[in-house]
Amino acid sequence: MRLLISIIVLLFISCNGLTKKSFSFWETQKTNFKYHNKTEFVSDSILWADFKANSFKKIRHPMFDSIIGDPGYLYSWQDRDTTKNEFTIINDDGELGLKIFYFILDKKDSLLSWTQIGGKGSEGGHWFETRSKFISYDTLLSIGAITQWLNFDKEQKMERTKGDTTFSYLTIDNSGRVTEKVFKEVKDLHFENE
Repeated sequence: MRLLISIIVLLFISCNGLTKKSFSFWETQKTNFKYHNKTEFVSDSILWADFKANSFKKIRHPMFDSIIGDPGYLYSWQDRDTTKNEFTIINDDGELGLKIFYFILDKKDSLLSWTQIGGKGSEGGHWFETRSKFISYDTLLSIGAITQWLNFDKEQKMERTKGDTTFSYLTIDNSGRVTEKVFKEVKDLHFENE
């Protein structure tokens, strides 16, 4: 009987020592991201070539349905704040080009915030481009530009393009929220997003 009690106690102690490590869905995807801790986010010819070569893992997730409406491609896992899960995904927006989104979630996979930090494309005689770069632990410098290259009256390429550029800081607070502060605007086109 003593032997049986000793075995039960030993099994109980052994089982208590085995604690399950709890990972979120996104933490299990960490190794599937092509990059880790990128500091600059630009939709350029290198990104486009990697995308066309199927270098990024495609993933469907309910969170993307309401935000981008399509599957995402795992771009960069970010270890900026270890109390949260942060990562970037690429969205193929067809003729509108590739866009890069930054997601911040808590460790239970609840979405705290998301924002577009990169992208390039064209629509209706205009080129759109956004690029961002970390300039400190919690701040990205973001530059957004729109350029009109088509003369709508003459239905031909403009001799001199017109454009607007916005410079802003994207700051991530301790709760994972992203706020934007515009510090400079250059207006030639006076294009207004609606």
